[in-house]
Amino acid sequence: MVHPTPKKPGEETQTYHVRQVLNHTIHTHDLAEHVSKNSILSSGLFEMVMDLLGRELAEQLLDGRDVHLDGIGRFALQLGTKKVKGEDGRRHKKTYTNPEELTAREVVVEGMSFVPDKKMLNRLRTSSQFFVNEKEGYKQEVSHQDMIKKLEAYCAKHGSFTRKEFQRMFGISRYRAQQLLSELATSPTSRFHREKFGPTYIYRMQDK
Repeated sequence: MVHPTPKKPGEETQTYHVRQVLNHTIHTHDLAEHVSKNSILSSGLFEMVMDLLGRELAEQLLDGRDVHLDGIGRFALQLGTKKVKGEDGRRHKKTYTNPEELTAREVVVEGMSFVPDKKMLNRLRTSSQFFVNEKEGYKQEVSHQDMIKKLEAYCAKHGSFTRKEFQRMFGISRYRAQQLLSELATSPTSRFHREKFGPTYIYRMQDK
C-alpha cells in the first residue's frame, strides 16, 4: 500500500513510501492444512513436526547454541535482566554496579532474534509479482473509549500487545499507531505502559 511520508519541519515536497498490508495471520493448523493439500505430508504429521521443532529450538537455544535451519535462517537467544518495580509503579531494569550482584537468578529471556538465509530472501524477492498497488485507505478510527476497551480485552486474553498488533487491530498506519501508542504510554491516566522486549516494545496494562 502506498502512503504519504510524514513531512519533517521545513520540508515542502511530499514523498511516498510503501508498506505491506496484512490480510490476516495464518496459524499452525491453517498452514498444516495448506501443506497437506500441496504435499504428501498429512496435516497431523506437520503439526507434530512443528511442535517438536519448537521444543527442540528452545532446548538448543537455552543450551547456549544458535540454531541454523538451512534455507530458512538462524535463530539466537536474547537475554536481559529482571525488572523491579519503581516508585512510579512501573517496572524498570535494575542498574548493577557490582558484577557479583548479577547472578543467574537475575537473568531472563527477553526474546529471540531471527536472521533469514539468503535462500529465503531470494525466494521472497523472486516472488514479488504477487504485489499489487493499492492507494492509502485506512479504516475509520474508533473512539478513544472503544479503543481502550478493545485493548483491555486483548490484554486480558494475550497479556500484552505490540505496535504491529495494534496496527492490525485498528487498520492504521505505523506512523498513526506510534502516535496513539505514545499517548497511551505517557498519559498520567493511562492504564497501559511500555516495556522493551528483545528488539521490540510490548504494551501491558498497568498493575492495579
